[in-house]
Amino acid sequence: MRQNEIDFHPVTVSVFALLGVLSYAAWMRWRFPGGDLSHHYFYVLPIIVPFVAFLFSRAQGFRQAGLLELSIDTLVVIASISRMLGYVPLISGHALFLTYAIARPGSRLTRITAALVMLQVIYLKFFIWHDLITPVTGIILGVIAGFIVRRYGSRTYSASLLMPLSNNE
Repeated sequence: MRQNEIDFHPVTVSVFALLGVLSYAAWMRWRFPGGDLSHHYFYVLPIIVPFVAFLFSRAQGFRQAGLLELSIDTLVVIASISRMLGYVPLISGHALFLTYAIARPGSRLTRITAALVMLQVIYLKFFIWHDLITPVTGIILGVIAGFIVRRYGSRTYSASLLMPLSNNE
């Protein structure tokens, strides 16, 4: 097995995702000792898994990626994280990132984990928090960004669990 196949193997990605989840949980426990973080963990921890898978997928295809693709990836990630750090009105960072991760060409692992977390986000936003505006806006923007990368991106993908079969899947 080549080093590249080991580095980007779904098991390797999953181990790093688990380490990311555990690291974030430990950091939050250190930052807020004694507080009830269960609600925070329930909403934030799951998105770490598709985010790590997305980062690995992007690292694997970085050399072949065009400027447009890298720019949109960067813009979506920055907008999503900015929503967490400050106030970005009318956009759910979770919905934006997850929709983009599902809609753009990328690894099956990323799309599968993003779809599972997206189900949770939609349930929480629509039915628990009664927030219809931010997830819908995030979904629309994520679909648009994913469409642009699919349509105008210049990548050809290999057939593996980590990378998609073709640019027009």
